[in-house]
Amino acid sequence: MKDQILMVQKMMMRTNQPVFRDDFNRNRLFFRLSQETKLTIHSYNKIKNNLFKILTGEGIYVLKGYEESGNLESIIRFSQHLHKSGFHAGLMYEKFNDGFFLLHEQGRYWVLLKYIEPKRKFSFLKDEDRVQGLLTLQKFHLHSKSILSSIPSDLPEENMIAKWENRLQVFESNLPFLIKWFNPQVIGEIVYYSHLSLNRLSKEFVKTEEVVLHGDLASHNFIRTANNKVYLIDYDLLSVGSAEWDYVQYASRILPFIKWNLPLFQAHSSFIDMGKETKWFATGLSFPMDILREGNHFSKAIGDEGMPSSFANLSFFISTWELRKQFLTNYNNLIQ
Repeated sequence: MKDQILMVQKMMMRTNQPVFRDDFNRNRLFFRLSQETKLTIHSYNKIKNNLFKILTGEGIYVLKGYEESGNLESIIRFSQHLHKSGFHAGLMYEKFNDGFFLLHEQGRYWVLLKYIEPKRKFSFLKDEDRVQGLLTLQKFHLHSKSILSSIPSDLPEENMIAKWENRLQVFESNLPFLIKWFNPQVIGEIVYYSHLSLNRLSKEFVKTEEVVLHGDLASHNFIRTANNKVYLIDYDLLSVGSAEWDYVQYASRILPFIKWNLPLFQAHSSFIDMGKETKWFATGLSFPMDILREGNHFSKAIGDEGMPSSFANLSFFISTWELRKQFLTNYNNLIQ
């Protein structure tokens, strides 16, 4: 026990996060971690709230905390099955000494993952990243589909239309605030087209072959490693449903970075094929999920100290509204 205390004390002295030196609760977490693993912990630093990067004698790890266990066990089992199926570009969770993957401490549930070292920041501005990100997602779906029968049945069913309806409802409740900051006419058009998209989706949507959906395809959830392999991480929003929902989100993520340029978008031929084969794909693409998301983030965060990053994001998305409308018109003409 004395040796463990000395080890944690040394770790605390080496940390580059001095705010934690007098934080007993946080230190207790790392003392517990030293007890529940065979790792020799040297230091740690905070990535964001309840997310830490840990340097150990056995390599670098990530420690992530959750307020509730939720479907964490299902996510972990899915990750294991996915890896066994041959998909090696995803997350792998580490066991603690008791043989389990969850550590309950200070009212939170903690998971430990091997850190994936990036070569550089993954960016949708880069052609190779957009292409390889899409290929990685396609492989993720292919392998997840092959193991659906063997994974836990308690992964939630996809409910994208309901989520989007709720996002729009929140956005509309923020309208009195948003029109003080942005062009009221454009904001009104955004709301109009959002309703139009949802109304069409409710009529057009037909389930296709089910896969496990990733659900959060932001660029920071892709990692390009030193050997140029692209990993897809963060499985917190997994669900089971039609693969097109992930592709709608991925396409919506990359389009602002290529300035809604149809020829550049056509380089991803699968998106053109999807639009031709699945009627509701184009309708889903017309829903301005990014604008509603950033608008709600901005409305919620404006009271915080300083200007939230969502303001810059929202300003950019709104500034390209006309480009978006023109792209959607041209895309729909292309797939007819």
